[in-house]
Amino acid sequence: MTSFQDLVLRYKKKQNSGTVDAIAAGLSLADEISVDLGLLEDSGILGNMLSALSFGLPLTIIAVTEGGKVLLGRKTQTAGFYDAAYRMAKTGAAMGAGAIVAGLGAGTLPAIPIAIGVRMALDQWRSKAMTGRRVQQRTQRLQALRAQRAQRVLPAIARLAQAGTL
Repeated sequence: MTSFQDLVLRYKKKQNSGTVDAIAAGLSLADEISVDLGLLEDSGILGNMLSALSFGLPLTIIAVTEGGKVLLGRKTQTAGFYDAAYRMAKTGAAMGAGAIVAGLGAGTLPAIPIAIGVRMALDQWRSKAMTGRRVQQRTQRLQALRAQRAQRVLPAIARLAQAGTL
């Protein structure tokens, strides 16, 4: 059986996807800030390409990293699919919240903390939901083990009582 410390280390290794997502979303927001500040011209084909790239880049990075984990055998296909879907939804929600704040006239700079806050809130929600699910599953497993042990022990006790050795 693995120790608690091993479980903690394994969990920490699994939680590096947030950094990659944050960098990709940061690059996307940096592109929008550079357009707002006038560093890049928002006209012509270059502006359209950068706009499409800034939205698609985080989603592409997520698909590539999760697909790579599946191909390398570090995740099952199902786990990779669900993790990619969650990361894409989280990134899309954060970018959408930032876009709404920027679209309301607040500018792109206030949109960054809003996007980060949305990502953090979704991570906290998922963490709490997964913790509750894990506790529920472990409780069910302990109940099943207790019932299984009772099925083995009670007949043995009855046999010993019949034999008069108890």
